Amino acid sequence: MEHKTFTARIPQRIAAELEVPVASLYDQGEPSSRDSEAMPKAVAALLSAYAAVRNPQERQRSVAVVIAEAERLRNLLDASDKE
Repeated sequence: MEHKTFTARIPQRIAAELEVPVASLYDQGEPSSRDSEAMPKAVAALLSAYAAVRNPQERQRSVAVVIAEAERLRNLLDASDKE
C-alpha cells in the first residue's frame, strides 16, 4: 500500500516542481492524431524516469533539463510558424 501511495504522489510532486496544475500532466482533449495518442505514453515514461531518481537535487536538475528542452522545441516551432 505504501508504494501505491508514493506512486500516486509522483504527479503531484512533478506538477509542484513545474509550477503547473496536476491536470496539465494529463491529456485533456480528444486525440486528434497519432502524435497525441503517444502523449500518455510519453508522460508515463517521464513519470517513471522521475520516480527512479532518488536524489532531490538531481530531480530538480532533471526537471530543469526537461523544461529547457521543451522551451527550445517550442521556440523552434514558433520560428518555423513565422517562416
